[in-house]
Amino acid sequence: MRIRDIKLLAQTTWALRAYLKKPMTVSRAMDDIKKRMDGREDNFLALAQKAFYDNQASPYRKLLLWAGCDYADLRDSVKRRGLEKTLQKLKDEGVYITLEEFKSKVPISRNGLTVDTCESDFDNPLVEGTGFQYTTSGSRSKGTDVRYNWDFISEEAANELILYEIHGLSHSPLAFWLPVLPCVSGIHNFLMNIRFRRPPDRWFSQLGTDGVWVSRKHRRSMNNILLSCRILGLSVPRPEFIDIDSAVKVARWMEATQKNKGSCVVRTYVSSAVRIVKAALDNGIDISGGVIFTGAEPLTPNRAEFISSAGVKALPRYVATETGLIAASCGKGDYPDGMHIYLDRLAIIQRTRETIVGGHKVDAFLLTSLLRNAGKILLNTDIGDFGGLTVRPCDCLFGQLGMDVHVSGVRSYDKLTCEGMSLLGSQLYDTVGEVIEDAGGSPDDYQFWETHDDSGLAKLVVAVNPKLRGLNGEKFTLAILDKLRGKNLHITSQLWEQAKVLQLVRAYPEMTKGFKLLQITQQPQSHA
Repeated sequence: MRIRDIKLLAQTTWALRAYLKKPMTVSRAMDDIKKRMDGREDNFLALAQKAFYDNQASPYRKLLLWAGCDYADLRDSVKRRGLEKTLQKLKDEGVYITLEEFKSKVPISRNGLTVDTCESDFDNPLVEGTGFQYTTSGSRSKGTDVRYNWDFISEEAANELILYEIHGLSHSPLAFWLPVLPCVSGIHNFLMNIRFRRPPDRWFSQLGTDGVWVSRKHRRSMNNILLSCRILGLSVPRPEFIDIDSAVKVARWMEATQKNKGSCVVRTYVSSAVRIVKAALDNGIDISGGVIFTGAEPLTPNRAEFISSAGVKALPRYVATETGLIAASCGKGDYPDGMHIYLDRLAIIQRTRETIVGGHKVDAFLLTSLLRNAGKILLNTDIGDFGGLTVRPCDCLFGQLGMDVHVSGVRSYDKLTCEGMSLLGSQLYDTVGEVIEDAGGSPDDYQFWETHDDSGLAKLVVAVNPKLRGLNGEKFTLAILDKLRGKNLHITSQLWEQAKVLQLVRAYPEMTKGFKLLQITQQPQSHA
């Protein structure tokens, strides 16, 4: 080991030692969350003063002052109207950030105001200390870089611990089926869990670490974290490569664990959860009584029904790299995908808008940060999702803490998500367009059909004009995946290739009654 590597290992170990010094307990988690809930308005105002008004470069500062709202006005409105009503008023006055503006695809443009931005303009200038830099899965060609520090992950760990406690799973054997670095989801969950001494018993990963696209830096970071945990006396597993077609191995772990220890929990993507259940049903494996925490994709009614057909409980979580934890299920809602918004961390309202692709009307979520340790700062910011919001009491621990806002039917209005990986629909459309153009076609010669099989596994069918000859199905999909790799979307490309997400059919693209070509359409269930 080189001296530089030894120094990096020492730095990781020192940081982890401080992070793990005082284990998170249920009582401490409850106290921390209650304190944050009681101080929501004050926390927001303190963040706004330092991150917006004292930060000359902040695009939010420019928006707020354009709307005639200085800090005294904001403070008075929050104290008089409350936080959410103030955010609604600001939204009505033009103080919000669209998805396109947040991704810096277009300038912020309001009547008499134009602000050119780059994505780093939304970084939190108050983040202190060491931590980790994560990258989103690919809503842009290079993804969005977000920095988390240890305090931020510790705050999230309190919410996660209460989630386990609500479902009676604090001591149940746990496995991850989540990718390792450079993908964020696995290490994010791991770091939260070790904060309250709940590392997984097994860590299955859909990605191997031997790909040429996995940098030495990511391999070293992964190894340093695991080795540092062991140096500090924490028993942690080494990730095992289990590709998407080998879900039966995870199902067998669930069966053996449920039989020997009476319970088990898996944390994975929705599509991977479906694959585990399908493998169990196809191979006569009994995983009934198991619990799967799902995320990254919608837990649609047919997916929830399919998972429950094996006697498994699916519990959704809502997380975004830009925000960290957003919401999670207590299991008592009216919908299988109903979740409590983590109001200690975020405020949420909605804004009706048209989608980028298709021009549909949706009630998009606008999120606002409340805590100073967030990597990105949001103020009425659209991250590309929409769904239903309701306010109702609940007698679970989340409800007792005052988290009475519930979300359901969460969907991404301009992103295509399969196998836990997301791309903007417009980006994938342009990527496929490059392949079509190489074959002599035009933008009117293809269309995406979103579909799914009986179990709820998503597929992206590319309908190509039958007049366009010379396209071989397998070569066509490989060419698309190669284009994605060329845009630094290696993880998405690898997982979509494993899952055979992309398919080619020869069919005339569908038109609206007004003879407008739809780029993406919903198609009936596929039985392929």
